[in-house]
Amino acid sequence: MKKLIVRSVGIVALLSYIVRCTDPSHIQTAEAKAASTQTPKPVAKADNINALIPAAWHILEPVLGEKAIAKGDLNKDGISDLAAVIEKDMVTDEASPRSLLIAFGDKNNSYTLSIIAKNVILRSDEGGIWGDPFDSLTINRGSVLVSDYGGSNWRWYNKYRFRYQDKDWFLIGYTSVSYFTGATTIEQSDEDDINYLTGQFIERRTDEQGHTTTRKGNQRKKELIRLKEFNPENLH
Repeated sequence: MKKLIVRSVGIVALLSYIVRCTDPSHIQTAEAKAASTQTPKPVAKADNINALIPAAWHILEPVLGEKAIAKGDLNKDGISDLAAVIEKDMVTDEASPRSLLIAFGDKNNSYTLSIIAKNVILRSDEGGIWGDPFDSLTINRGSVLVSDYGGSNWRWYNKYRFRYQDKDWFLIGYTSVSYFTGATTIEQSDEDDINYLTGQFIERRTDEQGHTTTRKGNQRKKELIRLKEFNPENLH
């Protein structure tokens, strides 16, 4: 009789657990958990650029009074578009993440969000002794050009060029330079410059005696890297 009662209690407890687990009010999917920690999505279209920025983010101001914004025609429709560096509001002692935001303008003076790309803009503590590595954001020849700069005795800078084509954003050019300030000049720096559209490249190296050699050529063209998949670590 006791065994029967124990089994009955066990069955009731199991059924209660199953009902509770299948009750929608008790279910929190992995997607829901992830969504609770993600940055809220910005609106897709707005009259004001600030409305396109995700909540708890702001436009970077590397120099007091000057925001990291560039304007120019990026999709060849004759209307000014814009690019901006945005940074997450500081909530910890760690440097905040940054992203590249690009939006298309229209004839009604409003903007449509095109992309918010991670991994393009270095954080403020990634420039070494030099400090904040963000150098500039410009729109040049119909493309977005991002530059960073940092180091100590060894200095380095990088330039990344992104262009809108085939309804997406791609890396079309890359320049990387490094040099030792105590022994070489900027003209004697090590440099790699490549045009991913044509495959043309320039490679410059300086030896310990200060002799510089330059090599130019064409490499086999590869599939362009999409901005949304861009990671500078994969370029080296």
